Amino acid sequence: MKVRIKKKKIKFFSEITVIIPLIIAMAILSRTLPDGDLRLDIGKSRVGEKAIALTFDDGPGGCTEELLDGLKELDVQASFFVIGEKAEKHPEIVKRAYKEGHLIGNHTYSHVRLPFVGYRTAKEEINKTSEIIEEITGSRPLFFRAPYGDVSAIQLKQLDAFFINWSVSTYDWNDKDADYIYERIMKKAADGEIILLHDTKKPTVEAVLRAIPELQEQGYEFVRVDDLLTRNGDKLKMGVQYRKCEHEKGAVVF
Repeated sequence: MKVRIKKKKIKFFSEITVIIPLIIAMAILSRTLPDGDLRLDIGKSRVGEKAIALTFDDGPGGCTEELLDGLKELDVQASFFVIGEKAEKHPEIVKRAYKEGHLIGNHTYSHVRLPFVGYRTAKEEINKTSEIIEEITGSRPLFFRAPYGDVSAIQLKQLDAFFINWSVSTYDWNDKDADYIYERIMKKAADGEIILLHDTKKPTVEAVLRAIPELQEQGYEFVRVDDLLTRNGDKLKMGVQYRKCEHEKGAVVF
């Protein structure tokens, strides 16, 4: 009898060692499968055939107000992915940008690199920033950009957000020369592009405000990233990173 009980125990534990990893794997897989219900239907935006989205990360900063002055004068809307701790320090800048029609997006609270933190930390970074933005503007942000554009495949499905990446980087984070940044914008400008910039850098502000009028003369309009992505009637979904959207073509994801 004792031998039989021992054998049953061995069999039971051997089955458990197989079942538990299977349950964990299924749980992870369930979060990584696309969820067709997580869609955002904004409606088709009125965007022309030559449109570009200027997106600014890491602010608000010392140059943001100068940029806002220029954008207002040029009648241009842009998208600002703000850092929560900076928004706390400069709520008046965030509020101004929102009131002037710019999109305010979430860029985490402390610019944390998501793949190097756990789910709980990532969620807290995003939720805390969303709460700060909502308190300042009265509207909870729908769009999120991961610092460095760096997010794991599992996090894309775990974190409830509409992820925005970019199709053109000006490398202004690495180069302080306004002429280089300006040339990069002019060279890479094309319909449907989402351009990555930083409103924390004065050379960037100088280059952008120089490039906009010249591109406007070429027939380009500058729109918020949400308007660009929905120009063709796309229903945006969570779990992917959007990077561009050309006229009469679907929004491009990674």
